[in-house]
Amino acid sequence: MRLRARLLGLIPVGFISLSVALVALHLHSQAWASRQAAQIFGNTTYVIGNKYATQEATLVDGVHDEPYLTVEYTDRYTYGDFNGDGLKDAAVIVTESGGGSGNWYVLAFLINDGEKFVHRASRVLDDRAIINSMREKNGKVLIDMFVHQKGDCMAGPTKRVRNTYAYEGPDRWGEVEGSPYQRIYTDGAGAFQEIYSTSIPVQIRETFDRTIHDRENCSEDGCAFTILDGGKQVGIFTKKFIVVGLGPSDSGGISATLVFEGSLVSFSLEMDDRGDGRVELRSMAELPGPMGDGFTRLLQNPAYQQYWL
Repeated sequence: MRLRARLLGLIPVGFISLSVALVALHLHSQAWASRQAAQIFGNTTYVIGNKYATQEATLVDGVHDEPYLTVEYTDRYTYGDFNGDGLKDAAVIVTESGGGSGNWYVLAFLINDGEKFVHRASRVLDDRAIINSMREKNGKVLIDMFVHQKGDCMAGPTKRVRNTYAYEGPDRWGEVEGSPYQRIYTDGAGAFQEIYSTSIPVQIRETFDRTIHDRENCSEDGCAFTILDGGKQVGIFTKKFIVVGLGPSDSGGISATLVFEGSLVSFSLEMDDRGDGRVELRSMAELPGPMGDGFTRLLQNPAYQQYWL
């Protein structure tokens, strides 16, 4: 111990200070790079699906959530030239959940098109995988992780693997299906301007107001849809709503997707076109699955308050 102390005493204080400064600089550089990556990859559009059915999911601050689809950025990424064109591409790990207990970890190859990173291919890693590390080597992605083996509980994979993933060209995805929620994520201002340039949202509000007038007491007359407000159930038509989707229905009428103030789910409205710009409400149904917190917060953007009727 005395010899060790003497040897340490021979190390110049300036050298120790320099080493500490270099470590601090390295950690600061890593934190800055991580924040920059989160800004890029946490606000990117990812393609979710396969060759049969595909949906786009645009993340906002690292999350995209809607009924039956939640996608999150995991802060795991690496850079490399994965398609051999000389440009810096990226490989990112995101999680996908369809509303059940599963939470699938997916490797997304984001290819540089000269202007931005574009999601071109995916590789499924495992349900609730535990990622130890990922890095680039020779144009491929090396991932050290724990995945499930026989006998594991779903929340606790125990099999450690070190897998290599190569980009083999764009995935053959099916035709992208539209989603009213996706349009709000990518172009909320444009989507709402388009929807509210019609008189349909106002007509829906008028229809709801007439329903409220006809059924003033929900407990006596009965209400098809209620919501908890101040500890008691009230008719949902008394609450403000915002129209997040509007388009033709399969029956030849008009279909709208609504979100009510205070509700955890969205609703689908089917309307008949009566001509002269007038519509008549035919049916209303609760859509399955709760809305995600991220989407709910997005609708509370002050810029969208004018659209709540």
